[in-house]
Amino acid sequence: MKLFEPISFAGLRVKNRVVMPPMGMGYCHPDGSVSDRVVNYYKQRAAGGVGMIVVENCIVDPDVLGVGPELNLFDDKFIPGLARVVDAVKPFGSTIGLQLNHMGRQTTLGKPVAPSPIGISERGPVPRVLDQDGIRYVVDEFVSAAHRGQKAGFEFIEIHGAHGYLICEFISPLSNRRDDDYGGDPDRRLRFSREIVQGIRQLCGERFPIQFRISGSEYVPGGLTLDDTAYVSKKLVEFGVASVSVSAGNWQTLKYIMAPMFMPAGLLADDAARIKSAVSVPVIAVGRIHSAALAEKILLDGKADMVAVGRGLIADPDWAKKAEEGHAADVRPCISCNTCVDYVSRAMEVKCTVNAGLGREYDFEIEPAPRPARVVIAGGGPGGLEAARVARLRGHHVTLVERDTRLGGKLHLSAAAPSKKEVNSFTDFLSRQVHNLGVDVRMGEQLNRDTLLALQPELVVLATGSVPVVPPIPGAQLPHVAVAEDVLLERVQVGKRVVIVGGGGTGCETAEWLMERGHQVAIIEMMSHIGLNIEAISRRWMYYEFKKFGVKLLTQCRVLRIESSQVIYANEQKQEFAEACDSVVIALGYRPNDSMSFCEDEGFPVPVYRVGDCEKPGTILDAVTMGANLAARI
Repeated sequence: MKLFEPISFAGLRVKNRVVMPPMGMGYCHPDGSVSDRVVNYYKQRAAGGVGMIVVENCIVDPDVLGVGPELNLFDDKFIPGLARVVDAVKPFGSTIGLQLNHMGRQTTLGKPVAPSPIGISERGPVPRVLDQDGIRYVVDEFVSAAHRGQKAGFEFIEIHGAHGYLICEFISPLSNRRDDDYGGDPDRRLRFSREIVQGIRQLCGERFPIQFRISGSEYVPGGLTLDDTAYVSKKLVEFGVASVSVSAGNWQTLKYIMAPMFMPAGLLADDAARIKSAVSVPVIAVGRIHSAALAEKILLDGKADMVAVGRGLIADPDWAKKAEEGHAADVRPCISCNTCVDYVSRAMEVKCTVNAGLGREYDFEIEPAPRPARVVIAGGGPGGLEAARVARLRGHHVTLVERDTRLGGKLHLSAAAPSKKEVNSFTDFLSRQVHNLGVDVRMGEQLNRDTLLALQPELVVLATGSVPVVPPIPGAQLPHVAVAEDVLLERVQVGKRVVIVGGGGTGCETAEWLMERGHQVAIIEMMSHIGLNIEAISRRWMYYEFKKFGVKLLTQCRVLRIESSQVIYANEQKQEFAEACDSVVIALGYRPNDSMSFCEDEGFPVPVYRVGDCEKPGTILDAVTMGANLAARI
C-alpha cells in the first residue's frame, strides 16, 4: 500500500504516510507541563505504527490560554517534560514534531488579542488590537518556543495557522480589517506569518523543518476560500515552509474542524488536492479519514502526500499497525460521535466512547487472568459485548446470552437517526470481535434462574440494559401513544402529525428520524433548550435542520395530559395550550431493567455484577467503560 511507503522531505524520512495530527487531550499538569499520562499517550500511538506524530498545540503566550489544560512552551521550564515525549516516541521510529499556537481572540482563560477589534461572535468580548510592538512580541514568542521545541529534540515544528486562531485571524479577510503593514491585501495579511517563519529559520537554522497548518477554506461568507489559500500556501513555501497540513473552518464552522458523523468521510480531501496543485512541498489531508482504504484512495488519487488520522488514533492507537498487517477489520472504529471534542470544550480530560483505555494507557492493561473462569454475561449491548471481549482476551471462558436475535442492544437505537448511522460500525466491530475470540454467543434466549445455573457460571455479569420511563401523564396509555425506541426501531407506526414528549438526545433523534420521513413534528420539553445532552457541534447542526424542516420546539413547557387528537401543555406562566397530533411519542429517559434481579437474591450461588444501563442508565461510553473495567479485574 502507498499508505505504508516512506516519504522523505526537508531532511526528514517518515517511515509511512500516516500522520497523527495535533489534538488537545487535557492530560497535562494544570500548569501546562508534561505528565506521565501525556508521555504514555504518545508512546502508545508511536508503538502502534504511526509514521509522523504532531504533538498537540503548545501555547506560546501565558496571557492567552485556550480552554485548558493545555501544553505550554513559553518558558524553558517546559523543555525537559517535552523531551520525555520525544524520548518515549523515538525508539518506535516515528517522526515527531510539535505544534505551536497562539489562541488570539479565541480564548476563555486569557486576554483576547487580534489584528482587528472583532469578537468571535456578537456576544464575545472585543479583543485588544495588536499594535506593531505587540506583533513583534508575539513573533518573538513563536520563535523562542520553536527554539525550545528544537532543544527538546523535536524534528520539526508545526505552526497553527488554521481554525480562526491568531495567525489565521491575520491571514483571513474576515478577521483582519487593518490597513497597515499587516493588513489590507493578501501579502500584507501574510506578513505576520512570514515574520514567524523567517524568525524560526534564522534562530533554529534553515535545516529545521517548519510545517504550516491552514484552513483551506473557512466555509463562511467573507472568509478564506480555497483560491485564497492556494495563493497563501504558495507564498508560505516561498517563505521556507516545508509541508502544509490542510484543515478547514473557524469558530463559526466547527463542523469542518471536528466533523461529526453526519459529515462525509474524507470531506476535506478535495481541499487538500487544491492546495497540492499550488505547491511543490508535501501536503497532508485531514477530515474523517478513519479507514485505511479511504486513506489509500486519497493517496492513489494524488490528492495528498500524507493523511492525518486523528480521532481514529484516539479510538485505536494500533490503527496503523493493524492496517499495515492486513487486519483492518480489527481496528476499533472511530464513530465521529465527538465525545472527545465535548470533553475538550468543557476543559476536561478527553474520553472516548469506544476506547475505555484512552488516557489510561499503562494502568489499563488487558493481562491474562490468574485463573480462567466460566463467565456468563446476560445481555449483548455495548456493556455486555465489551465485557465479553475483554474477559475473553484475558483467557476467561465466556458465554454471552442475548434475548434479541441480534447483538448490539441500545447501539441499534443510537444508530437509528439518519445522522448517526456510523454507530453501526462499532456494533459490527464488537460483534465481530466476540465471535472471532471464541465467545459462546447465544441469541434469542431469555435466561431464568434454572437456565442460567445450567450454564455452570462461576461469575455472572448482568448487562440487560434499561427500559423506557413512562410517567403517569393522563392519557399516556392511549393506543396512539408510543415510546421512542419502538418508533426508532420501527416496531410501531405513527401518524402524520407527531408530538414528542421530551427533548433530550433520544427525543431529538426521534424528531430527526420522523422529519426525514415527512412527518410534522413538535417537541415539548421542560428545559429552556432541547438537546442539552448532545455534543455542541451536532446540536448546532440539529437546530438548523429542525428549523429547515419546520420542527416546532415548545421549550419550558410541561405536558398536562394526552387526548385522542391533541396534547395539552402549559408554559412557565401556567397558561394552557393544545398541540394537535395523530400520534404521541414519549422520550423521557430510561430506568434499569430488573428482569434478572433474581440473580441478586440472597443465597444465589455465584457472584453477580452489573454493567451498563442495568446498573445506571447512561451513555455508550458509560456502558463500554463499565464493561471493560469489570472484565479487566475479574
